[in-house]
Amino acid sequence: MSWWFTRSTRLSSEKAAIADLEAGVDWLQVGRWQTNSDLAMCVGFRIVTGDDEFAFEMIYPSVFPDAPPMIYTQDRSLVSGHQYGAEGELCLEHRPDNWLPTITGADMIASCQRLLSEERPEHGAIVHARSAHIASLGRDMRSHYCRLLLTPGDLEALNTLSEYTPQPLILKDRKAASSLISSIVSVGQTDTPFWVSDLLIPKGGLEGNGFVVRVPGAVKQGDISADDLKALLEGVRLAELGNTVLESDGHEHLLIGDAADWELFWIYGEAGKRKVINYTTLPIPEPKPRLPSSHASLSGKKVGIVGCGSVGSKIATSLCRSGVGEFFLIDEDIFFPGNIVRNELDLDDIGSHKAYALRDRLLRINPRIDVKALRISLGGQESANSMAGALEALGKCDLLVDATADPSAFNMIASVSTRQRKPMIWTEVLAGGIGGIVARSRPDIDAVPLAARSQIEIWCNDQGMEWARTAGTNPYGSRGSDGTPLIAEDAEVAIMAAHAARYATDILTRPDASIFPMSAYVIGFSSEWLFNEPFDTRPIDLQPVGTWGETADLLGPDALLQLLKDHLPDKETADATVATG
Repeated sequence: MSWWFTRSTRLSSEKAAIADLEAGVDWLQVGRWQTNSDLAMCVGFRIVTGDDEFAFEMIYPSVFPDAPPMIYTQDRSLVSGHQYGAEGELCLEHRPDNWLPTITGADMIASCQRLLSEERPEHGAIVHARSAHIASLGRDMRSHYCRLLLTPGDLEALNTLSEYTPQPLILKDRKAASSLISSIVSVGQTDTPFWVSDLLIPKGGLEGNGFVVRVPGAVKQGDISADDLKALLEGVRLAELGNTVLESDGHEHLLIGDAADWELFWIYGEAGKRKVINYTTLPIPEPKPRLPSSHASLSGKKVGIVGCGSVGSKIATSLCRSGVGEFFLIDEDIFFPGNIVRNELDLDDIGSHKAYALRDRLLRINPRIDVKALRISLGGQESANSMAGALEALGKCDLLVDATADPSAFNMIASVSTRQRKPMIWTEVLAGGIGGIVARSRPDIDAVPLAARSQIEIWCNDQGMEWARTAGTNPYGSRGSDGTPLIAEDAEVAIMAAHAARYATDILTRPDASIFPMSAYVIGFSSEWLFNEPFDTRPIDLQPVGTWGETADLLGPDALLQLLKDHLPDKETADATVATG
């Protein structure tokens, strides 16, 4: 509802303030107050400055006085350098970035008059008034559909090119968020490029060939025609290049510029009727440190994640963003529409195996990582060969993560963790989003995983309340103490995944010293079970029990030799096997 329906006192004071202003000056004439078709309150007025007279309309927004009124020219003409186009409003001293509800429409009109007086002094040419405009890259790019990304490395490489010497160029175009984004793939011959861009370019998109040439002072801002481009190239003795890109029927790209000024042209259409589209160059700033320095080592770490569902998908993407360079994913499940509510995947992944879809998701975050994925169920009815291969691969990871909440899978991962002396993390969302558990086992520091899990269950049972562990067909649903259905939501799953991801980076970057004093925590999301309130956290002090590493029966030299003699094939048997194989 518009403000003037409910704030008649403010409307009266607005009218009185503008009437007082009109009575006290000789440059203002106020017209009629009335609403427009949108029921927005409007008032027309005229301002005289020097020999000029300007007609304006001030429109009060429906949320006034929380936002300022807008002043337009009545005929929607351009009268000021501080105007958002001919049909746009004037940019005055009082704007959304400095607006206060105590400012009035009369203040806006007075500001409008000061702007016109400064831009049109009594004696002299029209000038541009002083500006309080603060540049904003996002605001400046709103109207630019085609954009060329250039990294600092791209610019440095381009500026080492010899002047007036065209080089082959490979670009990639992709549509993203209502924009066409182009980026350099490489400069130079395809087989022996002079430069390969350091920009992380996602898969997909359309690669195109073109040319790049360094020409000092050649960049011409704004749209240009094919004839303009031809004249520009001929003027710098590059007529042959002009003929190549302008006298054909194919799509061509030309990147031209020098120093910080580079412009990309897309040339297409029939020969003799060529069209030219300008890309707006968008330099990528030098990256700011956004991760702790200790995370630099994560690029050389490999994490095995079993379970690519709600929790596992979120852990994987968080670790990928944190810098982990290699992943091994295991999950046999298919991604369905119902999984959208809690999973990191989206509608594009419907019908895909979760492990493969998550692999592709991680590569869209960082195309340089190495991701392997298996579509099997750890502990399920799989071939012995597949299961053995999966366990061997897990044993080569630097960290194991169980995100399945499946005891069978846990047992197998725990066995690999213990035998191969690899740290392990597991997390679980309690039934109905009541809370969650996150725990870790570190070789020679914590209990082995199976012992740690037993201690956690004992602790939970000792609380004197029924164990709220996941059970039944809906691992995320249960009922509260009043019988109301409780279902875990995405935010609650994300909290547990975030805790597990923090445990993971802590283990990988601080193998001998942790920021977490305890190796297991129970976190509440409600006042159910043993929790007093949401975010009620209970640490569990796990005792380091169990033996890490392989257990072996050591044989003496004679017994070992006899073992080999008994089981290794002799030469005749080996030759016969080869002959019949």
